[in-house]
Amino acid sequence: MNLATLYGFRLNRYTQGIRKVTFQHTAEDFWSIYRRSTCAVERRRSQLLAFLAEGKSNQEALTLTRYSYQGADKIIDAYHAGGPASLKDQRHHNRGAPTLLSDAQLLLLARIIRADTAEGGVWNGARVQAWVKQELGQDVHLSRCYEFLDAVGYSRQVPRPRHVEADPIAQEEFKKKSSQKQSEQLRRMLKELDER
Repeated sequence: MNLATLYGFRLNRYTQGIRKVTFQHTAEDFWSIYRRSTCAVERRRSQLLAFLAEGKSNQEALTLTRYSYQGADKIIDAYHAGGPASLKDQRHHNRGAPTLLSDAQLLLLARIIRADTAEGGVWNGARVQAWVKQELGQDVHLSRCYEFLDAVGYSRQVPRPRHVEADPIAQEEFKKKSSQKQSEQLRRMLKELDER
């Protein structure tokens, strides 16, 4: 069994170079796109096609633009399918995955949290997760629930834990001593800077 069969791709395809391009435009057309564009992806793709349209060898065009054989083939296929318009970076038009909760559901969650926190309620991701399951019938991962809290303008609303044996007097003494140490260090540093 050879490597090409083992890994499921054809090695010999890319030892011969990139696909042959059938140009409907001149090199100057591609250079015009290159100069006019503000998108780095579109500029680089038009540069590759401009070099190929000028008659540079496949290897030279790939070396100058730093594209791989596979990347160049994808650009050439896109150019054949859609012309120069296909050189643009299409990621700007990707809206992403649909949201799990609609705007109305987020608004409802925000109202419920606001009303509950006014009465002293505490909300965290687990509580939001339980609410979404109970009220909306959706199973949602815990990390998404923290995103919902953020989307409605709340953070994790759980107070920091306190040790049962904590001594408030000792804590205040510690705060005083540490602030005194910091102020002493600051005075020393300022004095050293003044002496320089």
